[in-house]
Amino acid sequence: MRVLVVSCTPWRKDNNIGNTFTNIFRGMDNIEIAHICCGSGRPDTDFVRYHLHIGEKDILRNLVNPKHRCCRTYIYPECMEENNASKGKSRSLVFDFMRIHRFQIFFFIRDLIWSFKNWICDDLKGFVEDFRPDIIFGMFLDRSCLNEMLFFLKSYTGAPLVVYAWDDVYTLRQFSLSPYFWINRLIQRRKLRRISGLSSLMYVISEKQREEYSGMLGRECKILYKGFEFDRQPSYEVKNRPLKLVYSGNIGTGRYKTLSLIGSALHVINKENVKAVLYIYTATPIGRRIRRSLNFPESIRLMGYASSEDIAVIQREADILVHAESFDLRDRLRVRQSFSTKLVDYFNCGRCIFAAGSKDVASIDYLMRNHAAVIAYKKSGIAYKLGCLISSPQLIKKYAGRSWECGTNNHRIRVIQSNLQKDLDFIVRKIP
Repeated sequence: MRVLVVSCTPWRKDNNIGNTFTNIFRGMDNIEIAHICCGSGRPDTDFVRYHLHIGEKDILRNLVNPKHRCCRTYIYPECMEENNASKGKSRSLVFDFMRIHRFQIFFFIRDLIWSFKNWICDDLKGFVEDFRPDIIFGMFLDRSCLNEMLFFLKSYTGAPLVVYAWDDVYTLRQFSLSPYFWINRLIQRRKLRRISGLSSLMYVISEKQREEYSGMLGRECKILYKGFEFDRQPSYEVKNRPLKLVYSGNIGTGRYKTLSLIGSALHVINKENVKAVLYIYTATPIGRRIRRSLNFPESIRLMGYASSEDIAVIQREADILVHAESFDLRDRLRVRQSFSTKLVDYFNCGRCIFAAGSKDVASIDYLMRNHAAVIAYKKSGIAYKLGCLISSPQLIKKYAGRSWECGTNNHRIRVIQSNLQKDLDFIVRKIP
């Protein structure tokens, strides 16, 4: 079975898209993957051989000079050699600025560039014809570039479409004062409803999202999680002095504010002697505002980026793994349907989880329903809950077991892949 995956992000070991899709598909029988990325950047994976990337810069250069190609094709292992040659080059300051500030004008410009549709070219058609996909597997996102690509691929190939939603990109339960945000939301809602109608199957990331999308889109939705084997529980004894707390992942969408509250609580706990230190590993660009809010020298260490392989080791060396969601209304609404795939990594480590966030966020709700973490549901509860946990080795060990149990019950990769294989096989067999 040939599956053409379509996203807005390169398939890389060091980002969530690449990490999650590799986890879901690797090890499945008789499956071949190719990837189309509606964006710039390079792939970095040994799992997918064929990649096609279309970046805004190349679309613009093609408009000026038709001889310049919109599409860049990467083939493993040659693309890995190119990555090794480019290591050490500085990251784009413009890209970092856009990631931090997320001004709506950036998204308007991006959508305007893609509207020219010169990216529908012989290189794109040739890539699709050579791969001959049995299934198109696309992200369900409020991105005009991705949605237009899915419309084209569905029409051009006739292959069944499967979509996968990670965030709330459809409902109107959002907060924004930007007119462009709401105009774009309404436009993309129409496109997403059409994409839902064209798709043979829709996966979602959480129970909350399944309930809402099933009702609003009038269709069945299935939850698709990341998973691991969960065959041997890691042993755990409290051994670090001071205790080692680890947070890994994105600290945007207001999460850094919650981590700041945790740092403030640790600052009080550590007043007489240092009992616990929070280590933050993130690829999120750290601006002055974020750095100031996390400035608790005795209690917080900003460690920067670490590879997924290193993070797995770091998490197992921790006493407590931290999950943080924003308490601010705007950020809370943005992530309320989302399930953090990082939590499955936490479960696989068999370590105690301390979480802070509102009950109406899907990740917090999931941890609560499965009794998988010590949770502070309000800002005012962080210091008390964290203090109780740090002072009780028995409680830390108890929740390390509960974390593993949640993974065992809900995230066994063999079960997840077996169900995914059955779904995809059924869809392909339905084609006359």
